[in-house]
Amino acid sequence: MLSGYDSGCGLQLGRDRLAAERAELDTVLASGILGRSNYVVKLLTFVCEKYFCDQGADVKEYSIAVQALGRSPDFDPQADTIVRVTAHSLRKRLEEYYRTEGAEHEIHICIPPGRYLPNFVPKCASSAEEQPRNGTTALGSHAQPAPANGNGHLHMDEPFPKGDERAGAVEKLVESEAPRKTMRIVGFLATVACLALIVSYIWQRTEHSPYGQAQAAPPSPFPVSPIEIQPSLRAMIGQASKSYTDQAGFVWSPDRFCTGGDSFSVSRPEIRGTGDPKLFESGREGAFACKFPVPPGTYEMHLLFAETAGLQENARSIAYVVDGGTSNSLDVVDDSGADDTATEKIFANVQPEADGAIHLDFTAPHSFVNAVEILPDPDHEPLPIRILAGRDTAYRDQEGRLWLPDRDFFGGRESSHGSEVRHLPDSGIYDGQRLGHFHYAIPVAAGRKYTLKLHFIERWFGIQNQNVGGAGSRVFDVSCNGVELLKNFDIMRESQNAPLVKTFMHIEPTPQNKIEIYFTPNVNYPSLNAIEILPE
Repeated sequence: MLSGYDSGCGLQLGRDRLAAERAELDTVLASGILGRSNYVVKLLTFVCEKYFCDQGADVKEYSIAVQALGRSPDFDPQADTIVRVTAHSLRKRLEEYYRTEGAEHEIHICIPPGRYLPNFVPKCASSAEEQPRNGTTALGSHAQPAPANGNGHLHMDEPFPKGDERAGAVEKLVESEAPRKTMRIVGFLATVACLALIVSYIWQRTEHSPYGQAQAAPPSPFPVSPIEIQPSLRAMIGQASKSYTDQAGFVWSPDRFCTGGDSFSVSRPEIRGTGDPKLFESGREGAFACKFPVPPGTYEMHLLFAETAGLQENARSIAYVVDGGTSNSLDVVDDSGADDTATEKIFANVQPEADGAIHLDFTAPHSFVNAVEILPDPDHEPLPIRILAGRDTAYRDQEGRLWLPDRDFFGGRESSHGSEVRHLPDSGIYDGQRLGHFHYAIPVAAGRKYTLKLHFIERWFGIQNQNVGGAGSRVFDVSCNGVELLKNFDIMRESQNAPLVKTFMHIEPTPQNKIEIYFTPNVNYPSLNAIEILPE
């Protein structure tokens, strides 16, 4: 039952109807349609309690922010859009609920656009017989409060009619002194309301669906790339029309998932830390909400950012919420290390809410995001990360594991071994390399330790180059998150010209949830072929 707000108001209203409305609120709160969002739950609970207490005049944006959502008394609705964003999310979730599992409920709760006080509306089939208790019709237009008995209308202190009682109530209305013409008008308006709801629903499912048109069996929003076994969803936020195929062969769709805020674009940015700067040419900024329809299951969500406005550290703060969870804040320049530099935030074990979608809400007025990637995660664990150093195409090894093109790197240059490694099992892991003085900053999901595997092969010194050089020809250090992993490391000394894998366990991410690996030269340049990061 409800808690946290005083409901002992001595309401002069029908006890049964009030009980029915409270029961509907409790049912909605227990249904899971609101997800795990404290904000959405608090907003709905607050405005409904004010409604039950006949304190509708107190339901203002400021009072909701301060009394329900915990904002400070100096809350400025022009600078902080948390109430509007939360209300928008609440409206969408209630609409979806009453289209699906709540469709047959005797009472529907709605939050009319432009206001926060709720309406408790009889379901469409009975809208001609009953009116919402707060004096609005099922169409949302204002009507006069229901008078007392004696004029042919139901008295508000009478029990809320159900089943056969409703038919009796209608007969009383028809036999009353009120003209039959009025009843016909009300019935006609209710019918129009039902038709409008049906047409609106079909229209939204067709013209406004992420698939563009209605089909008997809607296609999955998860396109399957040839390199993938399981389908994934990838979207360039703010890009309105064109899709993009990245280096790995994955298709990123235009933005059909987000509403609110403003889209923006940047002309051919030079973005460090990625081989796909195209993903950062567009974005959406402001306070906005995204809804990604996905099949039932568990997913990993990746949010991609790059600050391309020339801002410095502590100049822009982003706030966002995934599936109604806790609020996250981000300074992109601080997180990535510089402007025009890619960074990424990863959320594991994400599940669609009751409406069949993953929700992403940006609440701060200067928030933004460039792209979103949603990957199936049936094991409920952070996904393993495998990166091919110095290679710009993806590769699937003999065990079916996917290795991604080079990313999250800074410094060094690409080089290739080509035909020199084709005789090796899984030669695709070793036919490219990153060479020079370089480092990686690889995003990972929070709250876990990881095993790091570094793959090496020496194909320049030794037998592959007429025995030029030998042990001691290439020596370098490797450190991770400030901890030295390898000192005076020499590939040839340990493996000659064969593949070599160095494994390091219990790696803790940085406070920014990254694994940062530095390769520092001692003799000649460091060389790396591939990286694996596996959750423990």
